[in-house]
Amino acid sequence: MNIDQIRIHIDRLIKEKGKNYRSLSIAIGKNEAYLHQYINKGSPRRLPEQQRRKLAALLNVDEQQLTDIKLPKSVETSSATSQNTIIEMISPSMDKNGATSTAGFLSLPATDISAISQSSSENIKFTRISGDSMQPTLKDGDYIFIDFTQNHLSGDGLYMIQSSNTLCVRRIQQISSSEALLICDNQNYKSVAVSLKKLKVLGKAVFALKSEKIG
Repeated sequence: MNIDQIRIHIDRLIKEKGKNYRSLSIAIGKNEAYLHQYINKGSPRRLPEQQRRKLAALLNVDEQQLTDIKLPKSVETSSATSQNTIIEMISPSMDKNGATSTAGFLSLPATDISAISQSSSENIKFTRISGDSMQPTLKDGDYIFIDFTQNHLSGDGLYMIQSSNTLCVRRIQQISSSEALLICDNQNYKSVAVSLKKLKVLGKAVFALKSEKIG
């Protein structure tokens, strides 16, 4: 493939993987418009080696697919076997358009993601717990992974919900055909009954990382 075909191919890969220019640009260490300018304006002409390697890992493809320059076989093999995937960290606060905003990224082996959830890695996001409302289950500073494909009640459990322009994690128990109970595991907080029609479930918690100091 020539340079122009490579850009078209990368654009296709990004769409097929369910990614977007902005988050990938940030993940490869560039400003949020970097990949948009590269794909649509041809600037830069080719992706620099460091960004190309990171993008190959993010898209889980051979690095050779992202360049018209013939790479050494060892580079192709290394890219193909790394099998790392990037999980987006989201901020507890939503942006002005009511959408989740990126707070960072975490690179994990694909096998670890598969152990967390059967959903595609693009649908798994994580956030940092703030406050004590879910103690002792989740403490301030813990990280919780959310499966965004489970954006509906599927039995009692921990869910991420939208409350105004804030994201929070609550234990949800359906108490009738029209109501659910939002439960804080910390008994100092009262449970709240809400209408299912007004409940905005974004995803279900599937894994937590504890942030306890040791030593």
